[in-house]
Amino acid sequence: MKDKNYSRGISIKRLNYIMAAITIIVSVLLLIVSYRTLTIYNSLTDRTEVSVKGQKSAQDVQEASDYLTEQVRCFVESGERQYLDAYFEESDVTQRREKALEELGKQFKGTTVFTALEQAEKQSMNLMNTEFYAMRLTVDAYGYDLSSFPAAVQNVTLTDTDAALSNPEKKERARQLVFDDNYHLQKAIISAKTQECLNTIINSLENKQSDTANQFSFIIRVEQGLIIALIVIVLIIVLLTTFQVIAPLIKAIPHIQSDKPIPISGSEEFRYLASTYNKIYEENKSQKEELEFEASHDQLTGALNRKGFEKILQGVGNTKTALLLIDVDRFKRINDTYGHAEGDKVLSKLTQVLSSHFHTGYALCRIGGDEFVLFLPDVGPEKKEEINQKVNEINNVLERCEDTPPTSISVGVAFGDNEDGIVVYKKADIALYRVKENGRRGCAFYE
Repeated sequence: MKDKNYSRGISIKRLNYIMAAITIIVSVLLLIVSYRTLTIYNSLTDRTEVSVKGQKSAQDVQEASDYLTEQVRCFVESGERQYLDAYFEESDVTQRREKALEELGKQFKGTTVFTALEQAEKQSMNLMNTEFYAMRLTVDAYGYDLSSFPAAVQNVTLTDTDAALSNPEKKERARQLVFDDNYHLQKAIISAKTQECLNTIINSLENKQSDTANQFSFIIRVEQGLIIALIVIVLIIVLLTTFQVIAPLIKAIPHIQSDKPIPISGSEEFRYLASTYNKIYEENKSQKEELEFEASHDQLTGALNRKGFEKILQGVGNTKTALLLIDVDRFKRINDTYGHAEGDKVLSKLTQVLSSHFHTGYALCRIGGDEFVLFLPDVGPEKKEEINQKVNEINNVLERCEDTPPTSISVGVAFGDNEDGIVVYKKADIALYRVKENGRRGCAFYE
C-alpha cells in the first residue's frame, strides 16, 4: 500500500507514457506525410524527365527531317556530292528519327503522343521517295557515274518524260520536286504532327504540375499542424517537468546540504523519492558500522586498506606480533604485458592464497599497489621455519596458477614484542630489501 505522502500528485511516469504515445503518433504521421511528399516529388521529377525526353524525341524527328530536306536541296542546287553523302549519313547511320521514335515508345507507346510522332516519322519516310527521285535527276543532270551512288538512288526509275529531259531541264525538275507546294505541304504535315506531339507532352506535364502543386499545398498545411502539435507537446513536458520535478528538487537541495529531511512535494515519483530519502536519513546512524568497514577495506581484494593498516600498526607494540611485508615480484611487468585487469586478478589471487595459508587470527592489509602487510598475532621467531615454508608454498601456487599470469612474492619478516609498530614495520622493510637484492622470490627475516 502506497504512502499517502507521495501517492498524491501527478504521475510523471504515466504522463510520459501518454505524451510519448501522442508524440509517436504525431511523429509517425509526420513521417507518412514526409514520405508522401517525397513520393509526389519523385513522381513529378520522373514525369518531368519523361516529358523532357519526349520533347527531345519530337524535336529530333523534326530536326532530322529538316536536316534531310536541307541536304537534298543543297545537293539539287549545287550538285555537290558532299550534301548527298551527308543526307545518307543521317538517314542510314545516325538515324535520329528512328532512334527518337524508339526512345519515345519506351514511355508513350500506345498513346496519342506516340501515334502523332509515329505519323510524323512515317510522313518523313514517305517524303524520302520524292527526295530520292530528285537526287536521281540531279545525278543524271550532272553526268555522275550512277553506280557510285547509294542503292536508294540507283533503284529510282525515271519516268519516260523526265528521262527525255535535257540536263538543265532535269536540274529544274529536281529543284521543283523539293521546292514546290506539294513538298511544302508534306513538310507542313510533319511539322504539325511533331508539334501535336510536343503540345500533348507539354499539356500533360502542366496538368501534372498543377495537380502536384495542389497536393503539396495540402500536405504543407498538414505538416504545419503536426509540427504545432509537437511544439505543444514539448511545452507541456517542459512545464510539467519544471514544476513537478525540477522545482521540488531545488527546494530539496538546501535540506540535503544541511543534513535534514527533505520536503515531500511535486510529482508522485518525486514524493516517493523524498519519502525514501527521509527513511534512509533516519536509518543512517544504524549503518555507520558498515560504512566504516567499507572505508577501512580495499574494494579489489577485500583486505584492510591503508587506514586499517595504520590502526592495527598502532596496537602492535602491546603484544607479540609477526609482521610480514609482502611485495609482488615485477608487478609492473605483469601490468605492462597482460594488462591491468590481469594485474588485478593476480592481487585478488594473492589475497586468496595468503588467506588459505595463514588462517588463524591474521590481519591482511593492502597498503599500496602490490604491497601487502600480514599481521600474525602471538607469533614470534620460533615460527621462522613455518613462515618460510608457507612463503615457499605460496610461491609455488602462484607460479602454477592457470587462471592468472605466473608470479611470485618477496617477503620481509620482522617480530615485535612490546615494540613500537612503526619500528617493526621498518625492520620488515629492511628484510624485504634484502630479499630483492638476492633475486626476489623468497622470504628474509630481520636479524
